[in-house]
Amino acid sequence: MVGFKKNMIDKNQSALKLANILLFIILFLVMAGCGLKRNAIPVELQSEATVVGYKYIRFYGDTTPENMDKMMSTWADLSKQAERTPNINFLSLSGGGADGAFGAGFLSGWTARGDRPKFNIVTGVSTGALIAPFAFMGEEYDPFIKLFYTTFSTKDLVTPRPYASAISGDSIYSTRPLREALKKYVSDELIVKIAAEHRNGRRLFIGTTNLDAMRPVYWDIGEIAQYKTKEAYQLIRDVILASASVPVAFPPVYFKVQARGHLYDEMHVDGGVSNQVFSYPPSIHLADELKKIGETRKITLYVIRNDALISEGQQIDPYLAGIAARSMAGLIRNQGIGDLYRIFYTAQRDRVDFKLAFIPPEYNEESDELFSPVYMRNLFELGYKMAKSDHPWHASPPSCVGRENY
Repeated sequence: MVGFKKNMIDKNQSALKLANILLFIILFLVMAGCGLKRNAIPVELQSEATVVGYKYIRFYGDTTPENMDKMMSTWADLSKQAERTPNINFLSLSGGGADGAFGAGFLSGWTARGDRPKFNIVTGVSTGALIAPFAFMGEEYDPFIKLFYTTFSTKDLVTPRPYASAISGDSIYSTRPLREALKKYVSDELIVKIAAEHRNGRRLFIGTTNLDAMRPVYWDIGEIAQYKTKEAYQLIRDVILASASVPVAFPPVYFKVQARGHLYDEMHVDGGVSNQVFSYPPSIHLADELKKIGETRKITLYVIRNDALISEGQQIDPYLAGIAARSMAGLIRNQGIGDLYRIFYTAQRDRVDFKLAFIPPEYNEESDELFSPVYMRNLFELGYKMAKSDHPWHASPPSCVGRENY
């Protein structure tokens, strides 16, 4: 009975928080035009925009990069020069907010298991973007991931803005604490190491959503690191911050861009708005591209989805907050499932071995805040134990028809 009451209290608190967010949204609409001013890029120029001072550091995730041939030939040359692994390994880390603790724990458990490979390509979106740089650099950075997902709380990452500032601004919370944490942990030293790995042919991509164009953008972090300037290093941190910036709750990140000789800004938010997880665009026929450069090694794509992929049944009260919360949770979850199927069928087409890990559907703990250390520690331990189990991977996305397929 005590557990039931606690669960109901947690759900009521979550509903109240969402109700406050919805109230802010309504107030935002009422006060439209009273907020921040920006120099937004015109719609007709959005596809031409480039980040000021950089070239070939990003591409839209729904297209093939314009420099695809050069990217593949460069990768082939570097791969021949570097120490070659028997297989090519991709790792994709999904969004999920505090549920990123599952992926953090899974990576640590994978290390303890003893068969975690060195990844040739790592992609991250939202909470996965926070993990990705450390996963890319390897097992020695597991303690950084564990620290972030087992000790940080909401107040360590975000601070609520005063009502007046929130209503007239672009978010409910300020992410200044998270920005400072990124400066500390995604240090210049770490970025220099990422740059070195990039020169060896390895790649790290972070996904954001260009809210102006409403399109996914994949940023080549190692390529940005090649510029070796303080501005480039800060750009990397800003990209990671943008990828994790949940709209309305957290402020967007603005990037200075140019098009046809004029300067503008782009508004970027959580990469999960466009993709909950990504590997490479389906427009890239990877098998054909690898054949062109004479690459014959086996490719394995590992996907860690920081979500349960299934919604437990509930009785929803007929109120705005509960309806909105349930609908939004369903939208995000089903979008994530669709992303997994897209990646899976693309992998099948390209003869890529697909492996998936996700939070078991029976795991139904509730968090009492945005980032609860207790909740995240429990989820970290779950991921750790699953990675060390006899069968940590699924060979395909689970069927949504029946729970018996999980």
